[in-house]
Amino acid sequence: MSTKFKTVITTAGAAKLAAATVPGGKKVTLSAMAVGDGNGKLPVPDAGQTKLVHEVWRHALNKVSVDNKNKNYIVAELVVPPEVGGFWMRELGLYDDVGTLIAVANMAESYKPELAEGSGRAQTCRMVIIVSNVASVELSIDASTVMATQDYVDDKIAEHEQSRRHPDATLTEKGFTQLSSATNSTSEKLAATPKAVKAAYDNAEKRLQKDQNGGDIPDKGAFLDNVGVTSLTFMKHNGMIPTTDNLDSYGPEEKYLGTWSCPSQSTAKPESGYPEDKGNGVLEVFNAGRFHCTQRYTTRTGNIYIRMLDAEWNPVSPVWSAWRVITSGTRPLSTPIDLNSLGGAEHLGIWRNSSTSIASFDRHFPEEGSFGQGILEVFEGGLYGRMQRYTTRSGTMYIRGLTASWDAENPQWEDWIAVGYQSTGWTYSGDLDDLLKPGIYSVTKQATNAPVTDSKDLAVGSIVEVKKRCDIESYIQTYTTVSATDAYKNRTFQRTRASGETDWGEWAEVYNSKSLLTKLGVGGVTDRLSSLDWQTYDFIPGSMITVRLSDMTNIPDGMEWGVIDTNLINITVGPSEGGGVARSMQVWRSTSNKTNYRFFTVRLYGNPGERSFNIRRLPIIDEAQTWEAKQTFSAGLSGELSGNAATATKLKTARTINGVKFDGSANIEAFPPGVPLPWPSDTPPAGYAIMQGQTFDKAAYPKLAIAYPSGVIPDMRGWTIKGKPASGRAVLSQEQDGIKSHTHSASASNTDLGTKTTSSFDYGTKTVSTFNHGTKSTNSTGNHTHTVGGVYGGDSVGGKQRVQASGNNQVSSTAGAHAHTVDIGQHNHTVGIGAHAHTVALGAHGHTITVNATGNTENTVKNIAFNYIVRLA
Repeated sequence: MSTKFKTVITTAGAAKLAAATVPGGKKVTLSAMAVGDGNGKLPVPDAGQTKLVHEVWRHALNKVSVDNKNKNYIVAELVVPPEVGGFWMRELGLYDDVGTLIAVANMAESYKPELAEGSGRAQTCRMVIIVSNVASVELSIDASTVMATQDYVDDKIAEHEQSRRHPDATLTEKGFTQLSSATNSTSEKLAATPKAVKAAYDNAEKRLQKDQNGGDIPDKGAFLDNVGVTSLTFMKHNGMIPTTDNLDSYGPEEKYLGTWSCPSQSTAKPESGYPEDKGNGVLEVFNAGRFHCTQRYTTRTGNIYIRMLDAEWNPVSPVWSAWRVITSGTRPLSTPIDLNSLGGAEHLGIWRNSSTSIASFDRHFPEEGSFGQGILEVFEGGLYGRMQRYTTRSGTMYIRGLTASWDAENPQWEDWIAVGYQSTGWTYSGDLDDLLKPGIYSVTKQATNAPVTDSKDLAVGSIVEVKKRCDIESYIQTYTTVSATDAYKNRTFQRTRASGETDWGEWAEVYNSKSLLTKLGVGGVTDRLSSLDWQTYDFIPGSMITVRLSDMTNIPDGMEWGVIDTNLINITVGPSEGGGVARSMQVWRSTSNKTNYRFFTVRLYGNPGERSFNIRRLPIIDEAQTWEAKQTFSAGLSGELSGNAATATKLKTARTINGVKFDGSANIEAFPPGVPLPWPSDTPPAGYAIMQGQTFDKAAYPKLAIAYPSGVIPDMRGWTIKGKPASGRAVLSQEQDGIKSHTHSASASNTDLGTKTTSSFDYGTKTVSTFNHGTKSTNSTGNHTHTVGGVYGGDSVGGKQRVQASGNNQVSSTAGAHAHTVDIGQHNHTVGIGAHAHTVALGAHGHTITVNATGNTENTVKNIAFNYIVRLA
């Protein structure tokens, strides 16, 4: 029987424990332990865990000790006090002082109640881990967090009994005391005798008696209210569930709380609220959970289910969560059950199929008939929260997950994926191009598009493995023959179909240790080819080929053989060049006739039928051979060209080339490290770096460190190089851009603008100011007379002549010289100015001129951008 409960040291914990054993390593300080409910099911500890599945409580450790019998066993102890609870305990996690999960364990399921639920207990949890070196673990514990356990007390008592530490008791220390029978003593150094105790007992007769079990409480109702205990606190058995009752109606009411039995299979039906069809058993209803009611149902086969209210209790329309299996045996599958329908929380657990008639592709089993007998597991996980795993009786395992959130009306599942190591229990006879479902298949001769066929053009019987890449659109097929015929025995072929492609690639044979060497002509006798077409032959990298010269066709131009005869031609094909079609080969003629001996290197390009070739004929060092060119390389090979680039320090004949001495007196360096070189690319050549202000390892590049002792390569981006002045500048100092100091002059020439006429303007009629000229007098030359017409009547009238007569006119008397006075009076005059113009003489003069800025943001000349690079050495 396999171990169900166990403790596993995590990967992180193992690393820390191992590091602590190294000299100077830090000890692991165990400080806390957490408990969890496993999200409703018993978890299996996993070394890869970094936390519990679902932590519900954590606290400092109560004790860490070394087991008395096993000195490499460390025991960590956690005490869950009575006031903490309201959760299930299925998993434990041991943490160090920085919060790393050191070990994880599962435990026998246990419900830890709260005191408010009417039951309380202190629960001790211990975890044992095995270490190679106890010294790697710090065993000290904060005394302020310790709660004494029974084992702890027993150990301390035993330790005390064996010691000689028995001092007198004080108020702060335990010890021996003197007896006293006084009942009214105030001493704090005496202990009561039985007599004193009896007196106290007699005094307590009026108190509650223990043997009455509460029967002597005067007001029991008031007492229960005072201590918070009601009839709902403890479970009671209520009898058998009526056959007509629905479990949904059993809520947080006094008449339903307690245990109920269901002895009849016919009563237990899902439509009546039962978790399992025909699952007669025991129902428990108790106050717990978010909405104060939980149901737990245990079937007669040992399956345990639990559910809680999902809303406040409504007896008319109760809302319950789905039943969840928390401890499970197996449930039976049947012909009405389609595996696609098993994805709800109520379906979690293990289902069994022991019948040949149940498994069917129509009901979405991965295999059918007798091969489909097995076990179905439904569990939480995957992208959409549910996964199924099916294990057949032959050991083949399949798995699948939801492709969308669970919908009981329209469940969406992936295809089954085989994860076992056996082929399916059925054969495949279809088109291999259509075989995309991952798995291992037994393929018959009727299958099409196989890589190899027999003499009747039928597929050779095989096992085909289909794999799917994680991008879900790329596939690989591996075809392995199963045949007793030597020509087909133990042969393997592969092909792939890349993502986005609709057609498979060509089958390629995968050679094994026996067939590959024979194919390549290594380690055995290989027949020469009967023909070789240079345009179509498959030159396999690493192969060695023999063919008669006369059997070769489409011989490349430049491969001049002299006489075409039946001499053998040997060809060695170089290694693959990254998957391309290009090949490098050596080709030579097997002949003792030195005149016709040839040796070529061949470079092949292009696809079959469209190939091109580069041919190089190599000279042979043989003084007996001469060819038309009459060239001999013996002197060259034994003279000036001795040595090689890796080892030569000088030319055989010392000389100076372009100022560099090749005489072995010094290292040959055309450019010493540190010289900036213009480079027309953003990618420097090997052994060089672009100069962009970076640091470098002076130990790795000591020569460069001589040029740049600061360990920093100058940033040459946007800078030019200037010869160092005779004074005033340091090497590698920077000078910002600028313009040499200078002045500008500007003037405007004198210009006579002449006489200009203003525009015409009419000022209208203007009035002068009022002026009084006063009274003016005339001169005194005004003596004169006036003549009046008419005849003088004479004296006949009887009167005297009153006027002078002048002829027929009467003449007035002379007024004499006199003057007149004229009053001119106050008056105004008006003046008409009229339309007119003025002229202004401007004359010769000057103006002020402002010169505006112009040009680029910096001083530049015509240039081309290069990167400066420097040699690393």
